[in-house]
Amino acid sequence: MEYKYYRELKHNYLVFEDKSAAKESRYQYKIAQSGRIRGLVPCAERNINGEKYFYYEINSMQTIRDRFSSNKMNADQLKKLLGDIKEVLEGLSEFLLGEEGVVFNCGSIYTDLSSGDYRFIYCPFFDEQKSFSEFTMELLELVDEKDEQATELAYRLCEQSAALGDFTYETIEKTLGEVPTENRDRCYEEKRVEALPENFNEPDEDYSDVYDEFEEEEERGRLKSAGRRLGGKLQLLFSLMFFCVVGAMVYIRMNYVLSSEENMLSILVMLVSVITGVVAMAGGFKELRKTGMDVEKRAKKTSELDEDEMYPEQIDCGDEDDGFGYDDDYAYQSPVRAESSFAGNRIECGETVVLDEVKSDGIALFSRNLDKTVRIALDRLPLTVGKMEGCVDKVLGDMSISRMHCKFINDGGRIAIIDLGSTNGSYRNGLKLAPQQKTYIEEGDEIRLGRVCFDCR
Repeated sequence: MEYKYYRELKHNYLVFEDKSAAKESRYQYKIAQSGRIRGLVPCAERNINGEKYFYYEINSMQTIRDRFSSNKMNADQLKKLLGDIKEVLEGLSEFLLGEEGVVFNCGSIYTDLSSGDYRFIYCPFFDEQKSFSEFTMELLELVDEKDEQATELAYRLCEQSAALGDFTYETIEKTLGEVPTENRDRCYEEKRVEALPENFNEPDEDYSDVYDEFEEEEERGRLKSAGRRLGGKLQLLFSLMFFCVVGAMVYIRMNYVLSSEENMLSILVMLVSVITGVVAMAGGFKELRKTGMDVEKRAKKTSELDEDEMYPEQIDCGDEDDGFGYDDDYAYQSPVRAESSFAGNRIECGETVVLDEVKSDGIALFSRNLDKTVRIALDRLPLTVGKMEGCVDKVLGDMSISRMHCKFINDGGRIAIIDLGSTNGSYRNGLKLAPQQKTYIEEGDEIRLGRVCFDCR
């Protein structure tokens, strides 16, 4: 069955071409388009050049395969999915329709990201349907194995579907019944072990966010310095106010005749104001001095890092040295080697060896037009990018980014990007990508997600 993804203004569609000539399914078509059955993806029939197409509107929806590819399905989400399937089957039965038109496929069942509800494709002429038993086996890959209740529920669903066959409603009813919480039997343990891949190990520690953590630390340092600077200026302002109070007391004592009580009170106010003003002034200068020292340290640290990157010490040197610390190939040498050259002692270290091209372990994306540089490492794939925390691997908070914007995958050793039907689209080197289609990327490409531009290097 041929289908395609199509975007029209702010609407995303899944388009099926109806090549069947049967007229007995007109009733099913009308019911599918009426929207009377809750849980079905809204659809509309369009006739284009004599051909009939069905447009299923999938705005703000993602397939459960994409939705749970990174963050697996827990027990509550699995129960919600089975409950929505049951509700759809009940709605179909009210109109004397069976489950034959429902597409049970992880790539054709959608989840509404805004509400969390599940939506199903009803297509009477779809001829590539999987049996419900095959769908339950495919569902095992999306269930979180660390969630004991979810895993037990998924295996129970597989067992019931294998026993009852095509009786989907009865299968779900028995599965959603009382689930035993005691120890699993031997059969269940064997199935769980078989589901695990060979040489299963815990994932290695991820160091992909070290770059972002370093920038956050720098930002905290700048905020701390700004706070100290502000605190120092406020203390100097308070000291000036106390000295003004002292001046006012001196003026009153010189121009007015005071009683003994007033005289003692004015002296006390002057004494307290002088002490407080001196303390505030000393504290203000101290905070400003600390701020200056922090800025100087950060600048020195940055310059040292830049110098290390720009002038690394060379292990190999050229055939001859000209006495100024550089060989004939202008390769930088360390100061120690330069001193040895001035002393007249020529260092014998052999000829320079031409190295083969070194291939990096992986490429990454670096943002260009954001206030803070964002790095997206592409060393562990698949990786989903979007702004909905908890549904994606990398969260981008920009308003032009969709909840689940795109996905990066490893396809035969090459990295590919797949747009997940985003609102503002994904671009490679200025060309807009078609939804749900693989596009290979290489080092040097420009990737744009919404309005955020990335350099691939």
